[in-house]
Amino acid sequence: MGNEKKTVAVFGSGKIKENSDKFKLAYETGFLLAKSGFVVANGGYGGSMLASAKGAKDAGGTTIGITTDEFRGAAKNEFIDREIRKPTWRERLYQLIDGADGFIVLDGGTGTLTELAVTWEMNNKSLHVKPIVVIGKQMREMIELFKRNPEVQIPEGFQLVSSPQEAITYLTKALSRA
Repeated sequence: MGNEKKTVAVFGSGKIKENSDKFKLAYETGFLLAKSGFVVANGGYGGSMLASAKGAKDAGGTTIGITTDEFRGAAKNEFIDREIRKPTWRERLYQLIDGADGFIVLDGGTGTLTELAVTWEMNNKSLHVKPIVVIGKQMREMIELFKRNPEVQIPEGFQLVSSPQEAITYLTKALSRA
C-alpha cells in the first residue's frame, strides 16, 4: 500500500438522532479518525453514518460511503466524498469489509450486529486479519456475554474500548504494523 492512507469502516445505527449522545460519539469518532490521517468509510446514509462522515469532513478528512440500489429512494448523505454504489445489500456489506483496513463498531441494531459478526468471523476464518475495535457500550456488553460461550473465538486484534480516542490509539498502532 505504500504511503496510502488507511481506511477505517465505522459501523453503527442508521437511526440515531442528531444531538443524541450516540450521534456525538459517532461524530467524535469520525473527527478523530480523520485528524489521525485515516479515511472514514461507512454505509453512507443517516444516523451514525452521517455523524461519523460529518466529523471526518469537519476535521478535513476524506469519506467513502458504500450504498446500495436495494434501499430504494435512499440517498447518500452530504458528507460523503466518494460513493460506491452496489446492487445488493450483501455486496455493500462485503465492499465495506473488503475495502477497510480496520473497523470501529458503535452501538446499533441487527444491521450493525451483522456487520460485526461477519467481520469477526472473517477474522476467525483467516479470510482477513484486520483490527476490530468496539466502542459501543451495548455492543461491548453483548460481546462480554458471547465470551462466556467456550465456542466463541475472539480473534487477535479484537479490542473493546470505552472512547474514540482509545480506538484511534489502538488502530494507529495496529495498522502501523500492517
